Amino acid sequence: MAQLDSSVVLVALPQMARSFGVRPVDLSIGVTIYILAQALVLPASSWVADRYGARRVFVAALAGFTVASVLCGASHSLPQFVAARILQGAAAALMVPIARILLLHSTAKEDLIAVMTISTVPMLVAPTLGPPVGGFIVTYLSWPWIFLLNVPVGIAGVALVLRFIPVPAAAARRPFDLAGFGLVAAATAGALFGLQQLSLSTPAWVLGAALLAAGGCFGAVALRHLKRTPHPVLSLHSTGVPTFYATTLGLGTLIRLPAAALPFVVPLLFQVVLGYSALYSGLLLLGVNGGDLLLKTLTTRTLRRFGFRRVLIVSATAMCATIAAATLVAASTSFWVCFAILTASGMARSLLFTGMSTLAFADVPREELTSGTVLWNIVLQLMNAVGVSLAAVIVNLTAMAAHEPAGHVSVRGCEAALLAMTLLGVISVVAFARLRPDAGVALSGHGVRSGRAGV
Repeated sequence: MAQLDSSVVLVALPQMARSFGVRPVDLSIGVTIYILAQALVLPASSWVADRYGARRVFVAALAGFTVASVLCGASHSLPQFVAARILQGAAAALMVPIARILLLHSTAKEDLIAVMTISTVPMLVAPTLGPPVGGFIVTYLSWPWIFLLNVPVGIAGVALVLRFIPVPAAAARRPFDLAGFGLVAAATAGALFGLQQLSLSTPAWVLGAALLAAGGCFGAVALRHLKRTPHPVLSLHSTGVPTFYATTLGLGTLIRLPAAALPFVVPLLFQVVLGYSALYSGLLLLGVNGGDLLLKTLTTRTLRRFGFRRVLIVSATAMCATIAAATLVAASTSFWVCFAILTASGMARSLLFTGMSTLAFADVPREELTSGTVLWNIVLQLMNAVGVSLAAVIVNLTAMAAHEPAGHVSVRGCEAALLAMTLLGVISVVAFARLRPDAGVALSGHGVRSGRAGV
């Protein structure tokens, strides 16, 4: 459900904007506020699970997400929709990390690549089917139905959890780090709301800059607090692990920016600028997740054959190249050419993100898996929000430079957004090149010849 909402809503943005009486680019808040709610709740997710029980929290999160989906479909204005998306994001923040924590704790290191690959396949089915299904619903029904699809899934999910997931043993209780939670929340909110103000069709430059500066200040204080407090809401011990740092906090994580911007910019380009229908746009976006899903069966074999470092370098380069190629799309470009470009991008993303998410936990001690998982999820959500917001900012700046009306979406603006995000993604290739040749060898089994020095 979480993955479905993240992909389907992008296809429906133009129609939803008309329904709410706002510009399409203003609907980016519906994407970023969902991610922001996740980022704010995520730091407390491990404490909540320990305090109230993972099974109980998981059921509550599933039920909450289902109710929020109904509220999204019933929204008649942008503020109502934003409020419902906040509830959805908060519920998703409790569903996703708890599932990953349970998975990592129950998996041996040597089985991690295979298990991570298998577990991501179901999560790819929803976003793969999401764009074409969403396009069909928006074209032939109405956009509220894209959210109401979650209702039967949510009801079935609650029933299955109660039937098959046992009640876990009680975890040791620890005090809640209220100060740390507040500082992390303030830093995250300042950064994302600042970017959101800059991404509006009529940007609030002063307010956006002030919020970004405040977020940076809170972030610096939060880091100091988390390092000094005995029971931090978010442990930073895993950041000292080189492979975790390189794929989660270092320059390597910049590759997530173009990946997040692509599904936001492409529907604007196809529907608003080129005049394609939502169904046509959704079918094209099927290529991204379809390519990801298609190559997933070869991911384990590829990582074991070539090793993490080489796969990350090649796949990151390929993804940047295909996203840059998407800027060549025009009204006269055939459906199959567009589809091939987006499919190739999805295939590169499949190897890249599976490799990154697996390598991140290759050397993390088992006692740090919980905090590392929560931190990984926070960074992931932040980068997704930054990618969408920055793309919207660039679209607006391009319109201003061309003396076009505020909020105007043009081919030039979409091209500039994709190219800028791609240039940032290229930096990650350099970061991956600095990995040791034997990085993650315990997981992949890919050996290196003796005598080869790593960086």
